[in-house]
Amino acid sequence: MNDLYPELEDYIYQYCQKFQTKDELMAGKTVLYNLKTQSETMLSMMRRKGWISDDPVILDMIADGRDALKSRIVKRIWNEHQHELSLNLCPACNKITRSPNASQCRFCFHDWH
Repeated sequence: MNDLYPELEDYIYQYCQKFQTKDELMAGKTVLYNLKTQSETMLSMMRRKGWISDDPVILDMIADGRDALKSRIVKRIWNEHQHELSLNLCPACNKITRSPNASQCRFCFHDWH
């Protein structure tokens, strides 16, 4: 199996969310919305609706930023589930595609349409 590389990490984080824990999913949403939303009114409404969290566990998970959170999540998923992941790999070079439905390689440009 492939070793982790940036494009594979991005793919796992984006397309293998079923392997994330509830806390990891909430931490991901919380850090994303906190980066995009400046309005305290909007953030307060998101907390009330349960879209983001101010739970100390979640805040601790995101304390060192989105990239560190993503890296930890991907490494855990890889270590625990790498043989269960449905990865769309290029049949020519065995690298990850851009999405689960892609049929052209971003690395070697092999096309299997």
